[in-house]
Amino acid sequence: MAKREVEEINAGSMADIAFLLLIFFLITTTMNLPQVHEERLPQKSDVEFLLNERNVLQIMANKNDKIGIEGEFAEITDIQNAVKKFYQHKDGTPNQPSYIEVTRKICEDTLESLENALNVYPDAPLFKIEQDAWKRRLDACVAFGGGFQTLPNNATVSIQLDNSTTYVTYMSVLDQIMQGLNSLRDSLCQDKFGVSFERLNDKVEIDKQKISAIRQVYPKKIMKEKNRSVQ
Repeated sequence: MAKREVEEINAGSMADIAFLLLIFFLITTTMNLPQVHEERLPQKSDVEFLLNERNVLQIMANKNDKIGIEGEFAEITDIQNAVKKFYQHKDGTPNQPSYIEVTRKICEDTLESLENALNVYPDAPLFKIEQDAWKRRLDACVAFGGGFQTLPNNATVSIQLDNSTTYVTYMSVLDQIMQGLNSLRDSLCQDKFGVSFERLNDKVEIDKQKISAIRQVYPKKIMKEKNRSVQ
């Protein structure tokens, strides 16, 4: 009895199937990206008319990725201490911002004045913005059980990059600034509430109030200048 020949399997479409499967997995798979978040920082041109030299901590990176703080070369790790000094210094220190004094009475008096102003100019957006800001400061006084000092509204940490500065250097500068700021926030949170700042949960109401209070003392004030040639 003659053996039946086994028919060959047509594999001509396998490449197409493999390609379709590859596309499917690329579309449906979630990739783990680096945990770096870059947000849009305000540009200097947006607020330049509000600034004066003593209210600005300038951090620069040149085309060779060398770091400068206030016009002097420094190590990138020096940024943290410079930020801490900018936010927390003895009032009246030369070339450092003067603080805003915040107490419960100052908040209440300011809010009363703003309320009167809004009765006359109900659609004035700046009055409403100031009203919201002073309400948050009043809430912070209540949370702390007393007043505090904070930087003026027009104080900022300014980042100046060269056109050739690498993205990695920019993100490192930003990271060092935030580490310095978060270190101050953590110390204050430990002192006032007995817990580290990073352990507060912004989805829990009582923790949200604490987070807001800490941020009133140490607000995030970072501005990125337009890139230009930096020596």
